[in-house]
Amino acid sequence: MAKRKNFGLKNFFFSFVIVCIVIYVFQSLNGSVETMVAENGSLEDVIKADGIIVKDEKIYNASVGGSVTYYCEDGAKIKSGQLVADLNTDTDSAQISKQIAEVQATIDSKKNNSNSKAEFLSQETIAVFEDEIQSSILNNELGNMYNIVGQVNNNGITTYEGSYEKYDTVQLEIMKKDLVNSISTHKVPYYSGMAGLITYKIDGLEDEYKFENVMDMTPSGTVKKDYTLSDKKQKETVAENEGMFKIIRNFDYYIAATVDNEKAKLFEENKYVKTRVLSDGGQHEVWGYVKKINYGSEQSVLILYFDDYFYKIYDKRYVDLELITDIYEGVKISTKSLTELNGLTGVYVKDASNIIKFFPVEILGRDEDSAIISTGEYVGEHDRRIIKIDDKVYPTVKIFDKVILEPENVYDGQIAD
Repeated sequence: MAKRKNFGLKNFFFSFVIVCIVIYVFQSLNGSVETMVAENGSLEDVIKADGIIVKDEKIYNASVGGSVTYYCEDGAKIKSGQLVADLNTDTDSAQISKQIAEVQATIDSKKNNSNSKAEFLSQETIAVFEDEIQSSILNNELGNMYNIVGQVNNNGITTYEGSYEKYDTVQLEIMKKDLVNSISTHKVPYYSGMAGLITYKIDGLEDEYKFENVMDMTPSGTVKKDYTLSDKKQKETVAENEGMFKIIRNFDYYIAATVDNEKAKLFEENKYVKTRVLSDGGQHEVWGYVKKINYGSEQSVLILYFDDYFYKIYDKRYVDLELITDIYEGVKISTKSLTELNGLTGVYVKDASNIIKFFPVEILGRDEDSAIISTGEYVGEHDRRIIKIDDKVYPTVKIFDKVILEPENVYDGQIAD
């Protein structure tokens, strides 16, 4: 009888220990459920694209070889007619004499206020007077040189419009004086032909991507080309016809963005799109205007027009783009927390009493990691907001809720601790 009591007592204690272990393990597992705090957030629908920057740019080449002195910083804004560089050379001054004649002809044209159609001085006409012009300059007989130029104007050429027509007479007089001085000092001045940003970085693709041809760019024309970016300011000398610097009109520019045809259908011409430009480890956002969409067999080119933030990418040619087609704002949660219960999509939430409850959600947007859900409609100060699903009303998740990240390990009504 005593043995039976001892056996029963041992079984009781053994069973009690097993039950305690099970409860401890159960509570430990429940207590280790991972959660996240729901918070306000936003999410973007992003389409990635390769971009080509197309600029209104002009390269200024050296008329003769020599050493260069530059006066402007790379990326600086300059005015039309501003002195940019001096080219120091010991070469023949015939070319400079031509420039003096052209400047003087333009001055005379402006002073005469002629409205007739402009004509260029022909090379043959210049050649006839070149020796006399150069001789007059070298002998310091400038009055005679101007008379010679005047004869050119009287030989049937009533006005002149060349690279100097855009300058006013004051600027032209200064240019002429510098050019005359360069005959004896061997210094050739170079002026900006338009206002914009100056850069000494020339990539050799300026003729590949013409500003005036941007609307005709097709997918076959947007294949990246190999190039070498040359910083001309780092060179002490330049050769004849070598590019010295370029000026880019900075009021507007284009980016040709290449995307798949299906993604191109998400855009419309004459509409704005928020664009994120990625370059050199940095990024900036700017609104682009879809001027045109050129469709190909598999890919399309979006011709995007911009008029801001050019100073950030003026020296770039190829960039990575993120085209933002939509932005969602609401309550941000992890996609891992999403599950289904009774045909409804939602999440489990652990409340202040450690009771796990299921709440349906309305998903506004999502990616691989996160989802933005609706904040719902306001009901009352102390009530949860509500959402409607199939004409039925449900309370939904609110900010600061502790959302369960492992929904497969819990159930509705469970006590977490």
